Amino acid sequence: MRYSVAQWIEFRGVRRGLVWQSDDETPAKGDTDGVLVDDGGRIVWARTPRELTELAEQYGVTLEEDVPSELVNLDGSEKLLALPISDDICNQLINAWNLLGDVARSVGASLDDRGADKDRCYEKLFAGMNLKIYTAPGEHYAPHFKKSEKRLIKEVFNRGRIILDARLQERTTAQEQAP
Repeated sequence: MRYSVAQWIEFRGVRRGLVWQSDDETPAKGDTDGVLVDDGGRIVWARTPRELTELAEQYGVTLEEDVPSELVNLDGSEKLLALPISDDICNQLINAWNLLGDVARSVGASLDDRGADKDRCYEKLFAGMNLKIYTAPGEHYAPHFKKSEKRLIKEVFNRGRIILDARLQERTTAQEQAP
């Protein structure tokens, strides 16, 4: 069954609501997560929760209301790598990386985020979240990233933002519409 949730992002200084979708019943088909796009392959978005609900209805999608979503900041999120790495920073970076991958998949683009070195960076970030299901009680993992690994992460994020920027549906503000 395909389900849809509101996913709020900060991108180019604007808070935007996307419709994130997943189909967990078809694992044999690979990752099916994505964001809602229009018939022209443009990513649809809204400014307010009400607009997002109306947008979902326009596309015949029902948003799950009981699924909380945290804001994913896509404006330079890799700058977090300059800070001391924490569980929260790893979580923020993994959320941004995953969402950018979903965006790319939705519009038929490649995030080009696979390969031995990039996979190692992703795995270190994932392990750095220290999820209880994967981290033994009393243990804690704090990843350390080489300069080359930080560069790879930045490349993935930059490519993702370029894809997102190129495929966002055009929107005008009420002020731009006024004569």
